[in-house]
Amino acid sequence: MLPGCTSLAQTATFTEVTDIVQNGSRPVPFTALIPGGRGPFPLVVINHGHGGSREENGGFKRLAEAITKRGIATIRMDFPGCGESQVPFTQNTMTNMISDSNACLSYMLEKYPIDKARLGIFGYSLGGRIAMEIVNEINQPYKALGLLAPTVTPGNDVINLFTGGEAKARALEATAKANGFVTVTSYGQALQLSKEWFADLRNSQPLNKVVFAGPSLIVLGNKDRIFTTAECDDVEKALKSAGGNVSRVLVLDANHGYGFFSNQPDVTHLVESSIADFFVKNL
Repeated sequence: MLPGCTSLAQTATFTEVTDIVQNGSRPVPFTALIPGGRGPFPLVVINHGHGGSREENGGFKRLAEAITKRGIATIRMDFPGCGESQVPFTQNTMTNMISDSNACLSYMLEKYPIDKARLGIFGYSLGGRIAMEIVNEINQPYKALGLLAPTVTPGNDVINLFTGGEAKARALEATAKANGFVTVTSYGQALQLSKEWFADLRNSQPLNKVVFAGPSLIVLGNKDRIFTTAECDDVEKALKSAGGNVSRVLVLDANHGYGFFSNQPDVTHLVESSIADFFVKNL
């Protein structure tokens, strides 16, 4: 969808809006689902993972529909260089992704009958890190936090994971500092990682400053090798230490793809239903 174009589709239960939010100089493609009826509606802002998209191979479309069919509006966006984004991946930094997510929230509050007291945020993989960073900001507006296999380990560890180890990461970062960016193949994608990408992550420690005390959900798979049970324990401990009520769902036979990139009906059903149920209960 090009900037300035709007796509509308209506079903018996919701209206789908596909458009662009202009966040400063950066156009942010998004898809919003608005329930039928007059509102005001609760809202969930959905954040995708590193190098993913607002569709996540159809998985996010199904997830958003599962939530909106329960009476909750949703918005999901393409971060810089992802999906239908027209800006280069060199702008894909934690700072910009957080800003784009917040810009989409502001858009929904301005354009649609959204209940400001019933806002939820959801993140998958690196999108979970974005959600954690946002809910730990001062005066953030969210009341419920949903996480699917969030990447929230110390920033240095995340860089090493994406680049292939500490020694390689340091060499790649040196190249990025010298040239502005470095091209790295991560999970089959050739991504241009900017020097700001490295700097943002090295400064990111989302579990060291948890202040969010609302209800939280953590969904993990027993075959996920990126988000492990031990890491899930760390996230749960940090959220509980801030006073939050944390629930956990274990999805059997799920790896880090969580049925988004495979035909696993049982995995898909549990991921979608547990997340939708959580937001219905807590918004």
